[in-house]
Amino acid sequence: ATPRFGIMDAASLKKAAAAISAAAALAYVVRQLQQKSASGSSTQASSHQAVDQQKLKVAQAVAVERYVADTKGKLDAGVKDADLDKIGDLFKYVAFKSEYKTQFMARPDVGEGELLKVTDWKLLTPKDYDRTCFHFEVDVAGTSIEHLVNGADGKALSVYATNDPVKVREFMMMMNIDPNAVVSCDEIAPQSEENMVVLTTAEKLFTQYLDIFGKPTREFLKKLFPFATDIVEKVAIAELTLDRKTEEFQDKQARACTFADYLTEYKSLKIPLEKYTELIPTVKQRVYSICSSTDYRPGKCQLLVVREDWQAKGGDTKFGLCSSFLTFIRPGSYCIGHSTHSVMKIPDDKTVPIFMAGLGTGLAPFRAYVEQRKFQKSQGHKVGPMTLFFGGRYSKSEYYYRDEFEAFEAEGLLKCCNAWSRDTAKKVYVQHKILEEADSIWEHLGRPNSKGYFFLCGSKQPEKDVFAAIMKILQDKGGMNETQAAAKMESLKEAGRYVTEVYQMRALHRLKSAFL
Repeated sequence: ATPRFGIMDAASLKKAAAAISAAAALAYVVRQLQQKSASGSSTQASSHQAVDQQKLKVAQAVAVERYVADTKGKLDAGVKDADLDKIGDLFKYVAFKSEYKTQFMARPDVGEGELLKVTDWKLLTPKDYDRTCFHFEVDVAGTSIEHLVNGADGKALSVYATNDPVKVREFMMMMNIDPNAVVSCDEIAPQSEENMVVLTTAEKLFTQYLDIFGKPTREFLKKLFPFATDIVEKVAIAELTLDRKTEEFQDKQARACTFADYLTEYKSLKIPLEKYTELIPTVKQRVYSICSSTDYRPGKCQLLVVREDWQAKGGDTKFGLCSSFLTFIRPGSYCIGHSTHSVMKIPDDKTVPIFMAGLGTGLAPFRAYVEQRKFQKSQGHKVGPMTLFFGGRYSKSEYYYRDEFEAFEAEGLLKCCNAWSRDTAKKVYVQHKILEEADSIWEHLGRPNSKGYFFLCGSKQPEKDVFAAIMKILQDKGGMNETQAAAKMESLKEAGRYVTEVYQMRALHRLKSAFL
């Protein structure tokens, strides 16, 4: 996986080292000849699917080679000749790569993370709409996760965002940090092989690794105050950790103060570069439902994403890190991701009836379900009926993949029961559409010996209303009392025939102190 350079003079090698260090999503992993590094295992191998480690390493190496090949003509470190000597270590590892066994890796702290090339991005809502929802696709052909990202098979995609490089540069300038300084990442990315160490530049440390624009805790402040050289500031930081300053700390939380805000507020802070990894946590994964079937779309993994936003105290609009990262990424770029488990798995029996309630971007796994049944039908299999309850505000602005679903409905693959709460004076919600299908739901879900399944995905708020609607159907159509209906719902849950995957929507609730 080591990029190969031709014979270069010293100056050219230094420029090559600078350019590679500027490449997004790469870090050096080198064998230290004199210094023995700490050994350990990868800190974030969070995929729920067992992966052959040797095959994974090969796939990761191939992905890095592909990345370097795609971007080498575009790599411009932006480093002046006078500053090249500052990257002496990187120059050494490029010049003597065979001796040091230099490799380039994407997020070495993410054990199963792999560089994935973005191949499609489409805005699905109007440009002037108050909500930004979009379609996103990466190419997974030939990767270790090629067969582990079928959205119909209980799979989701974990994505690792990077911080806004413009904001990172502003932060580093305010903190007087040299972006080209070389720093070890042993603290956050210990290597399993003896005598190996991870190196990166300060700019990449703050862009790719450290969550400097995330929400700090009081534990951070306890670690921070010793680095203040001014006694007044030292006391001010320390006092924020005390109970009597709880209200002041909570006010800062409500205003969405970040690690960077605290670090730049106190001017006397003197923090050695290598200490930042002890103070600030790494950027964690964000998990997205996959809206495609890899049987129907081989080599592709697609997501349906909404950019998260909320209003902090004081009126400032804040945006989610990963959803913003995906909002502005475009085809040809790369991101780091891996397969993750999801509870949204289509039944193995291709003939059973399926009811699906998708709220907003909760539509994602059900698009994958429909594509999977479409593929199975094209292979000559008999497939069962599917009913989709999709909820949104305005059909004109929020009917995602409208043409696709109308085509699937026209061929008889599914029935669409859409609920648009703002299209008419009378607000229509998903639970109302569910009640309209009472006969079918009782027949395939409630009646003894029925075999149907009900899936719900999306915002948590309507969950209780959907549950209540099904309870009413069991009582009205099945003659059950409330206790019997509740017992029936519990048995459906235990049998895996009533499955929910719901989440809080910050844009809906305006959670002022949340930071994802």
